[in-house]
Amino acid sequence: MRKLPLELTEIDYARKPLDAAAVEAIVAKAGGVAAVLNSRHAVAKAKGWVQTPPSGAEFARAVTAEPNLLRRPILVVGKQLIVGFDKAAYAKLG
Repeated sequence: MRKLPLELTEIDYARKPLDAAAVEAIVAKAGGVAAVLNSRHAVAKAKGWVQTPPSGAEFARAVTAEPNLLRRPILVVGKQLIVGFDKAAYAKLG
């Protein structure tokens, strides 16, 4: 694999749970709940969030109880946030 001169940080919420404020910040940086919602999660399906995502605050509260509502991985590359496996976004990195 090529080494890229990038500052890359993974937000590993499995090891260190996120608080509601951190989740809301991720949602805001990603452009909304739809961009970070794990649409395959049973809670997301049951609440109809796949079709109509909740507010950022409601989603943040839900994620503190059920972290897997967030897509993985969450990568911070400089000022950019990449959520989930996004092949196009990874390709733009270099």
